Amino acid sequence: MLASLKNGYLELSIRSKFQLWFLPLLIITSGSIGFFSYKTASDQVLQKVSQAQDNISSQTISHLDYLAKDIYDIYNYLSLSSELHDLLSPEPNFNSGIIVNNMINRLLSTRQFFQSLLIFSEGFPTIKYNSLNNNEIISFKDYKKSEIYRDTVNAVVKGAWGVEEGSFKLFIGDERRKVFYSKVLVNPGNFNKEGLLVIGMTEADFRQSFGRAKDNVEIVVVNGDGTILSDSGGKWSGRSFSELPYYDHRGIEQVNWNEHDDEWLISHSSSEVTGWHVLVIQPRTEELMQLNSIRWLTIGFVLLILLINAPISWTISRLFLKPLKKILKSMREVQAGDFNQQVDVKLRDEIGQLGKGYNIMVSKIRELIQDVYKSELSKKESELRLLQSQINPHFLYNTLNSITWMSYREGADKTAEMIQKLSDFFRYNLSQGADIITLEKEITIVENYLYLSKIRFADKLTYSIEVDERLAETPIPKLILQPIVENAVVHGIEPSDEQGYIHVKVSLSGESLLIVVTDNGIGIVPETLAKLRNSIQAKANPSSIEEEGSFALRNVRDRLYHHFEEGVEIDIVSRRNVGTTVKMLIPIRKSDEARGDCDV
Repeated sequence: MLASLKNGYLELSIRSKFQLWFLPLLIITSGSIGFFSYKTASDQVLQKVSQAQDNISSQTISHLDYLAKDIYDIYNYLSLSSELHDLLSPEPNFNSGIIVNNMINRLLSTRQFFQSLLIFSEGFPTIKYNSLNNNEIISFKDYKKSEIYRDTVNAVVKGAWGVEEGSFKLFIGDERRKVFYSKVLVNPGNFNKEGLLVIGMTEADFRQSFGRAKDNVEIVVVNGDGTILSDSGGKWSGRSFSELPYYDHRGIEQVNWNEHDDEWLISHSSSEVTGWHVLVIQPRTEELMQLNSIRWLTIGFVLLILLINAPISWTISRLFLKPLKKILKSMREVQAGDFNQQVDVKLRDEIGQLGKGYNIMVSKIRELIQDVYKSELSKKESELRLLQSQINPHFLYNTLNSITWMSYREGADKTAEMIQKLSDFFRYNLSQGADIITLEKEITIVENYLYLSKIRFADKLTYSIEVDERLAETPIPKLILQPIVENAVVHGIEPSDEQGYIHVKVSLSGESLLIVVTDNGIGIVPETLAKLRNSIQAKANPSSIEEEGSFALRNVRDRLYHHFEEGVEIDIVSRRNVGTTVKMLIPIRKSDEARGDCDV
């Protein structure tokens, strides 16, 4: 019976084991109750706040409508005044000016919000009333250039509301922003347009007319054309509705007033009298802060359940973590390089399957590493044999030395000199088996090779070598420059029918040697150049060698990368029938020693 239960438990999945031991339903239930309680309370709070905002927006519209109607009454009163029309006529009566002035003073002195009144006319000097200061007013000519003038002329019946923007000022030098109403004065007797009436107030006074909102509530009054006339903070007046962030910077004509925002609580009202829009805005999060008690109560309840279940869950989880810790410990050993790791997991559930799969994976990795190691070792040995095969034994240049002296004795000086250069070339190539030689010796190998090539091609080849004398004793890997020069001769100059030229330059670039080999040969076609550059830049050698000369470049690259590991740069630039340039940047290591002597 016990054995049967044990086997049954071992066959269970991990999910079944957790469901057997834990009761997460308690946490889910308590969390759900708290969430829905918070959600219900927050909806009720937001609903009440929204109703309060609707009341504020409606009251604001009512106040502003009263203010606008008062201005309309002033206009109607003045437009029906025969004295005003007589004053604006071509032959005004002297008494008309006095009567109009007294009439305007009485009208504006009884209105606490209106501080200025202007009457523009083509045939009469501008009538000005300003209770704030005696500043010079804007000329009628400049007023005509404004957008508010165009709106006024286009709306003869309704008139136009505006706010000072930018450099446009009704009273020059007065920095207080004005909100004003502008309308054409029409003679009711003959319907002639005799002038323009402008009634205004400061934006600060206009703002006071609709009351001050709470600290976290913002009221914005927007004209029908999208211009913000005023707001409770005084920061948006004169700006466009599209600059407000609450509707994602959309124009007023694109706004759906029934939309709701996740970040802001917005109430909207519009006026049939003026066409204005009033927005009452406040952050949603600030209104929900009063519900923090419910939130913290819910969090505390959930934490209490967690504290009760934590010791139990910790004890039970050990049963599941023990085999996993074995696998984790084994993984760390594998990361450290021990690929003989195996874990013993007796479970037959998902953890047991994980352990079994892990053991198989480690075995496969171990076999793969061994295969790759053998393959790389064989590859390096092949490359080494190939490199060594290019170097002739000592007896070859010793024999050449003997032939040189015989040629001198027989009077064949030119032949003797050529054989001597060839002998020196092989002698420097061997360098007594040294892998690292000085730059001076490497240049000697190149000079010997170019001398022999020049004799071979007669007058077809010329060359020059430019080396910074301070770098003569700099240690570098042997035979990194001669293969590049050989490529230039064989693949660049030899196929060309023109006079060939090769320039070798070695200089200091920071902490590195800069080697540049340039020829004026036939160059490389773009497709072949792209393959050649990819072959040089690739971390691993391609399986086949298709491009001419790519073997020598990759051989040099591999030996440089093997020696320096980093800091090596190789690039090749070529134009067809123009020439080729190979650049190599090699780090200078002070600790390297040029091993071997060229003397045999």
